[in-house]
Amino acid sequence: MYPYGASARSGHFVCELCAQNVLLTAPGMNVQHFRHDPASPNKECDERQASFDPNYGRSLRALNSHIMPLRLVVTGSIFSLQLGFFYPPDNKAHCDKIKIAGDSHQVYEYSFERIERIGTTYLSVGSIPSQIYGVEYVNANTELKRFWSNKITGINTTGSFFDGRTGQILQSGGKAYSGNSYYLLQRCPLYSYHTDIEATEVARNQASPFTTWYLYKIRIKKFSAYSAKFFLKYAIFLTEKPTKFYPIWPAYINDPYFIYHNSPEFYFYLCGDDAELKSYPATANVLGIQDGKLYKLYTREREQLISLGKSGALGFSYLVKQPLRKKAPLPAIIISDHSGNTLNEESYAKLPKLKCISVSCPYDGKAVVQRNGKTEYIYKLSGEEHLTIDELSFGTEIHFYQGCDYIRSIRFEQETVNMDVMLLDAVLVKKLSSCSGPMIPVTHAVGSFVSKFSKYPQTQKWLCMALRRGEISRTALNLLRKTIQNNPGRDNDD
Repeated sequence: MYPYGASARSGHFVCELCAQNVLLTAPGMNVQHFRHDPASPNKECDERQASFDPNYGRSLRALNSHIMPLRLVVTGSIFSLQLGFFYPPDNKAHCDKIKIAGDSHQVYEYSFERIERIGTTYLSVGSIPSQIYGVEYVNANTELKRFWSNKITGINTTGSFFDGRTGQILQSGGKAYSGNSYYLLQRCPLYSYHTDIEATEVARNQASPFTTWYLYKIRIKKFSAYSAKFFLKYAIFLTEKPTKFYPIWPAYINDPYFIYHNSPEFYFYLCGDDAELKSYPATANVLGIQDGKLYKLYTREREQLISLGKSGALGFSYLVKQPLRKKAPLPAIIISDHSGNTLNEESYAKLPKLKCISVSCPYDGKAVVQRNGKTEYIYKLSGEEHLTIDELSFGTEIHFYQGCDYIRSIRFEQETVNMDVMLLDAVLVKKLSSCSGPMIPVTHAVGSFVSKFSKYPQTQKWLCMALRRGEISRTALNLLRKTIQNNPGRDNDD
């Protein structure tokens, strides 16, 4: 291409945020200089606007320089939108009311008490999409304004994609992954698309006499240039390999949008096509490794904003330095059958449809498949990806782990009625529930007790609840050990 430039019409280069064609200027000079085409009608790109206004868009300039969560909720042929709010790390943060207004100027008003202290609280903003949501915090103190933005990006003018499983919006410059399903919300019908894409109309909503919103369920049948171009029209990049983000060291507690630690340094590992991490205040160093990127952050401030992907297109998180006195909840492993029904119980007397289950989890781990007490196969679990386990039969028990931690299990066995076992099970649970004494942390060894009480469903359920709490009475632990010792080598069916 040297010594000539490349025009935007050539289509050789696109912007990583808005997917518009960009031109390579400075002909005759062997140096990169990309910029947007001045003739392009779309002026909404963050990078483009930032050249005129440094305070525009997703540039990291404060702790609230992030995009608040926005998700789509679909019920049959009806959809609605919800904005997500997390509780700020400073307990003094407060306001009286939260007022949200969109393009239609309809105001949704909520009390601050609606915001849960744990997790993300989603507040409805109706079924009429908006390009920008303005948020007013009535009588808010400065601590609240440090973390919550008063302008939230909504639906793109060309349309927006939402994750088919979580409902979360895909921001401009974000990634869609082959094999996943998505929702597409736009203001015009989807007239034509390539056969590598499957589109099904789910709902439509008439916002005004001249505006109708259409919602489609999109399935990627084949990863190809045609399917990639379909997503590129909406400023979304289709890829086969997701970008992975791992906090590595030191010890930490991970909550939605928060990582708690107590160290002067923190390490993150990222791998993927657009593995990029930025922080505010900017204290990150990139360490060269063979595969991916290793980031070293100096945690001089109590709170730091971590932005993932180009201009935060893949999300954000807060790194909070404080003594680790919190208890982290166990990661949620979602198990569903072929029809999409969630399997929450530990034991089932009927095999699922097509004798298979689908498993999704937030982190890497493993699934250990046992048949009649013997390990038959070990599957690798990848974070935020689906795994199908088939050829299930009665006598199958599957143990699920995140990292080295046992999380839950599921078992399929024919229903048998044994009055003696039922009576012993009820008596044991009653004794365990009445145990007092000092509480001690649950270790990995205690997690292995679950399989030893496979014929005691009530006891097994009680033990799983103790595992989720992360602590157990010392008296109850001794009672469990004594029960196992009295039934060596058996499934406690005597």
